[in-house]
Amino acid sequence: MLKLPYQTNYMKTKLFLLLVFLSFATLSAQNLSLNYYSTGAGTNLTLACAKAWEKNELGFGLGYNINRLAHPDDKNQVYYKRLYATKPIHHVNLNLFWHHNIFSSLEHINPFAFYDLQLSYSTTRNRFFVPCGFDSTIVSDTPDGKILYQELIEYFGPFYWIENNVGLGFQIDLSNKWYIQQKFGIGIHLICGKEPRLTKLNNIDWEFAGLLDWSVGFRF
Repeated sequence: MLKLPYQTNYMKTKLFLLLVFLSFATLSAQNLSLNYYSTGAGTNLTLACAKAWEKNELGFGLGYNINRLAHPDDKNQVYYKRLYATKPIHHVNLNLFWHHNIFSSLEHINPFAFYDLQLSYSTTRNRFFVPCGFDSTIVSDTPDGKILYQELIEYFGPFYWIENNVGLGFQIDLSNKWYIQQKFGIGIHLICGKEPRLTKLNNIDWEFAGLLDWSVGFRF
């Protein structure tokens, strides 16, 4: 596994300053929400604070990337839904979002357009099946002529994950204080880093992906 210098003082300083900024933002926040995100990288649980003005809302969130052993497909994807934390820092997810209300004449349902940014630094966990014939010491087929496959588990990275999504959402008021919210989006996620075992990735790679968000919020 390739180790990038994420423990340098420079990166720690940037993370510290960002957390201080988020703390100040929380003090002036008007809304607080707990979000369950499903993105191109994987899933995370994010606590976000936001400030609203006119038809806009700007928010910041700090989240936890959830490790999942099961893959959503068997297509030998390298990055899609493969983010898997192997160290505590890999679980950290940073979130920035902007909402712009549309059709504001509705009373208790608030549709909006949005931009959402997700930032993580983590490894991947990949499960592959390859024909056993690649190893001459392993019998490559059975007596009835069927090919045998071998399961391989690989970890790549760590990488910087930058997920950019735009889309539509809606917010439903449950009371004067409480609300629920859902967002649907699509965009591009960037994977940055160097991994010698992946000839495709030298410095940066990208994929199209989608975003789903379910959340419950509280107004101060």
